[in-house]
Amino acid sequence: MYKVFLVDDEPSIREGLTTIIDWEEHGFEVIATAANGREAIARFDELKPDLTIIDIRMPGMTGLDVIEEVRKQHPGSHFLILSGYADFDYAKKAISFGVDGYLLKPVDEEEMIGELQRIATVLTREQETLARHAGEDTAYREHQIEALLFDNLEGVGPIDEDALGLKWPQYQVVLLEMHAAPDIQRGNVVKRKLAEAFDQKDRGIVFSYHSGLALLCREPIISAQSAQHLYDELKRLLGEWNNVMYGAAGEPVNTTSDIIRSYKQANGLLAERFLFTEQRIMLWSEELAAEENATSIIDEDESAEAVESELADKLYYALDIRSTESVIRVLSEIEERIVPYHRTEQAIKTAFSQVFSMAINKLAASNQHMQSITQEHSVLINEVYHQLTVSDLKVMAEGHLTRLIQRMGGGSKDTVLKQMIDFIRRNPGENLKLEVLAEVFNYNSSYLGKLFKNHTGEYFNAFLDKVRMEKAKELLDEGLKVHQVAARVGYANVDYFHGKFKKYVGESPSAYKHARSQSKDLSEEPDGV
Repeated sequence: MYKVFLVDDEPSIREGLTTIIDWEEHGFEVIATAANGREAIARFDELKPDLTIIDIRMPGMTGLDVIEEVRKQHPGSHFLILSGYADFDYAKKAISFGVDGYLLKPVDEEEMIGELQRIATVLTREQETLARHAGEDTAYREHQIEALLFDNLEGVGPIDEDALGLKWPQYQVVLLEMHAAPDIQRGNVVKRKLAEAFDQKDRGIVFSYHSGLALLCREPIISAQSAQHLYDELKRLLGEWNNVMYGAAGEPVNTTSDIIRSYKQANGLLAERFLFTEQRIMLWSEELAAEENATSIIDEDESAEAVESELADKLYYALDIRSTESVIRVLSEIEERIVPYHRTEQAIKTAFSQVFSMAINKLAASNQHMQSITQEHSVLINEVYHQLTVSDLKVMAEGHLTRLIQRMGGGSKDTVLKQMIDFIRRNPGENLKLEVLAEVFNYNSSYLGKLFKNHTGEYFNAFLDKVRMEKAKELLDEGLKVHQVAARVGYANVDYFHGKFKKYVGESPSAYKHARSQSKDLSEEPDGV
């Protein structure tokens, strides 16, 4: 819509013109009225109308006086003259001022509409010309910025201080990474939309970089509040495409040759977009603070493989007892221990995938009748690599694993001690420790140990050994060799297993196996033999 400013000393004329014309139908809207010339001049800068319709004769200051004064600051402004006098001298002077038309009062509606249509054509042509020139200038400056940045990054030639032709007080690079724009055509539309808001209003320059679009801002974004305002503006501008968008702002610099430093800071920050907790524009100062406070939770003497194996065991235990609450706690621990150690998106996703794979493979091995566990495994691992942030990854994993628990029978309503005992009986071969199970069940280990002793009459380790020996006897009865049985019930050292078995059963595993074999043979001999 083109903006119209009505100026006339007669209230009836102002009100009549406002109501008798369907301005919107012809591409115009009346944004304000004024009762005299001085009021019109006072408000012109604020309103910036596309067309001013003004009475040629007004007390104090004529319409021609207003036009002459306004043209000093706005030489390209458009005026349509109204007059109650068919005065050729006034008409000649108005034409010499370059007005767009001259209408006699009382205004004929059809004649006014004709003038509006003609002026709308002129205004449209002017805007297209300005946009074309602005586009050409924008394309040139964008090319110069990209050359300045990327030639410098590749070590090609010196930086030309005057290459951009800008004389801004400061310069700041803001990089934007947008997801869900499906094609190049839409990408060009998005870029043009941003250029209209920044290039054409002299607020900045839009340019492309390897992951998306960027802004070279004239007014620095320094505080979290100003960063949020910019982000909200960008979301409004691009709202029709419903893009997921992340941004990073480098430090403001004072010279064009230092723009490369602002770019590198923003690029380095955006490289950690996977660790962002929300969609917003991160500031270079946040990266510096994170570096100062960064501490690794993983012990230097502890390998990543060992940590992943431990976390996988905990996740498996949580899944096996069918506890969504335990799964959520383990996922949080995975994030707390893996993210500070790996930092990069690919390494973090790989580590999460390793933990998930080990845990679900164990679950599948102990629940061979459930085909859905294997199916869930492939879906989950595939989804890991599609997540935009570590927060998204956790939410996705929690949803998948919760659905898996529900398909396995849902969360158990049994007491913690019954769940523990059932879990030990199902998993005698696991490297079970009271401390780990206490974490899974969210108990203090000492307190849980006392509860366990009161409930079973035995200490945790003694009960575990007893369960393992019962399982060992079953496996020996099935014909497995002693070293195979030892491994299956959680003893890596065969001699240690031998000692434990003899303590609980009263004879060695070999002797037990031999005796059971002889007993079986005797029971199978026919009567009378």
